Amino acid sequence: MSKKQILVDHADYRITLLQAGDRPADRVIVSFGGQPSDLSDVGFGSQFALENGWDNVFVAQRHGTQYQGLPLEAFRDAVRPVVAGRDCVTYGASLGGYCALYYGGAIDARILAAAPMLPAWKPLKIRRYADLPVTHRPLSEAPRARRAPVVIFDPERVPDQFLVTHMVQPAYPQARLVRIPFAGHTVLMTLAELRCLKPLIKGIVERDEIIAFDPPSPRHSVWHLENARKQMRADRDRAIRHLRASLEIKPTKQAFSMLASALLGESRTDELRRLLAEGSASGNKLLVPVPAVQRQLAAAGLLA
Repeated sequence: MSKKQILVDHADYRITLLQAGDRPADRVIVSFGGQPSDLSDVGFGSQFALENGWDNVFVAQRHGTQYQGLPLEAFRDAVRPVVAGRDCVTYGASLGGYCALYYGGAIDARILAAAPMLPAWKPLKIRRYADLPVTHRPLSEAPRARRAPVVIFDPERVPDQFLVTHMVQPAYPQARLVRIPFAGHTVLMTLAELRCLKPLIKGIVERDEIIAFDPPSPRHSVWHLENARKQMRADRDRAIRHLRASLEIKPTKQAFSMLASALLGESRTDELRRLLAEGSASGNKLLVPVPAVQRQLAAAGLLA
């Protein structure tokens, strides 16, 4: 059982040291919770680190703050004494991936970021987060690690590619980019489904090596889902075919909702009614549209 020590407990953030064994390990993984997370002692990356015998420093945010309440200096002062003299890797996905990059430089860590994303970053122009102030300095003006970070992402996801191009690469021109087309924003979940996540991450952490692996293909549901996303405006009929193929391989709420919305947009009402009836009859909770699509369907008189 790991030993736990809370390094800092603040209203906006919590930083916790989890020690895998009786003595500090030679390697420590500093991991960050994603956007839906809240103040917690453990989270993303904790179990993976500990089961490999690595210590873990888990950094948590107050829900909805996107770590804007955690100054670089406060992070550095809390974490640097703990990781000094050890092989240190900052690791996160999505918002946590951004944090791995932003805070990793302050402790000169090796950095592993998956689909880095700061939704409140103003160049992204995401209206939902327009009122959330960004207190962090630009990544290119923050302390930078001496070693080039590894960044894993799907270049077909426009916001992800935009952030890598306009935030990450200006700060780290030599970043080691692992592009996985049609893997989606939740690229680590896709890699887990492909059964190559653990070998890939362990290769990077233990040997600083990016191993070869087979990317998503037409055999995988996410490949069709992400192709559908790309085709939705240009060729909605093709997008619909991809969504049906995705659902045949693996039912997901996202693909089902996108398909329902696409059929509604194309006025293919009979197909849409059959889809909704089949989803309802299946009893599968994944074959129910998300609330936003349910509202669209209700407005069209297609939901009771």
